[in-house]
Amino acid sequence: ILITATMTSEVSNKEIDEAVEAVDKMSVGTAASTDDGKKDPKTVKDMLSAMNKHSDGTNVMKESIKTFSNPFGSDKKDDIFVATKAEGIAMMKEMMAADREKRKEDSKKYKRWDFRASPHEQFGMTLDDTYAAFIQWAIKEDDDNESSDVEVAFNVSKAYRRIESYADWMDENAEEILATPLTPDSIKDAWAAWGMKSSYDKHGHFVWWLDFKQLDRDAIKNKVPLTDSFRYMVWYAHFVMYNENAQNNGMVFIEAVAHVGFIESMTLVPMKLGVKLDRLTIGILPIKMKALYILETPTWMSMMSKLMSLFMSKKMKERMHVLDEFTEIEEVAGKECIPTPFGKLEGTMAVDLVEAKYYS
Repeated sequence: ILITATMTSEVSNKEIDEAVEAVDKMSVGTAASTDDGKKDPKTVKDMLSAMNKHSDGTNVMKESIKTFSNPFGSDKKDDIFVATKAEGIAMMKEMMAADREKRKEDSKKYKRWDFRASPHEQFGMTLDDTYAAFIQWAIKEDDDNESSDVEVAFNVSKAYRRIESYADWMDENAEEILATPLTPDSIKDAWAAWGMKSSYDKHGHFVWWLDFKQLDRDAIKNKVPLTDSFRYMVWYAHFVMYNENAQNNGMVFIEAVAHVGFIESMTLVPMKLGVKLDRLTIGILPIKMKALYILETPTWMSMMSKLMSLFMSKKMKERMHVLDEFTEIEEVAGKECIPTPFGKLEGTMAVDLVEAKYYS
């Protein structure tokens, strides 16, 4: 099955419908019960129908495809490369200034470059540190398609495209982010409810752990304000963004989803919010995702993954892994970095990076 849409063009509804039909022909769904007794949809078509009913006007699938198709960005023919990060920062500042000259001073496109919602100061950072993170993200990798004559090559044009998306996203969501200072204390309740952990694996990657068994679902749905969960995710994304290991070595996602039901997963937070946060963490954050490992995958999620894979770049597909056994995590990440507990593993890491720095 081949989807002809390129990663640089927006996928059409017709292409999505054709992909859905193809996956449903290949798949045999099950009507597994969720905790509240409701039945999961048996087909991808039914899943998308259910998603649309709860999407608040957002085309969830189209937005998800946009985010996950090629989160690594692409090198283009006329892109500008430099040898050092300092050169890259200086040139990117020139690009932002040049863009401003084309805009009206009271326009959003002009004001986005103020980065008014950036929480860099809360992390002891400067805007130059923010720019540096985007330049580092755009360093050439061995598996990048294009070649460059520059020995240590940073693609400034690619970094600029990424930070442009970041500036737009942060400005669009500035009111919620700036409601109160984005401090560790302001997001502590949400941090406790979501139970996400972070560590470094044996290869030096930053590891972002999510265990559905550790989620306080009642708190997320009924006690922690939705805005607080949103602000926590923004804070956490910047914690990762300013982390030296994450910048230099990349990030690994490891998720144990505990065979969660479709309805429960889709209603944990509003889908419009989930799509928005995926866009930040996967599609805009200047950290290269080295791998995504998923365990205890329910049937509906496997079917949705088949659909998404039809629109993903080769690199993205190669970095996504569905694991059958938790012991495989010990092999790929190392025992010392696994949280206590994680899924079926006891783990050895009692205090993660966030707790050690802010809440110990």
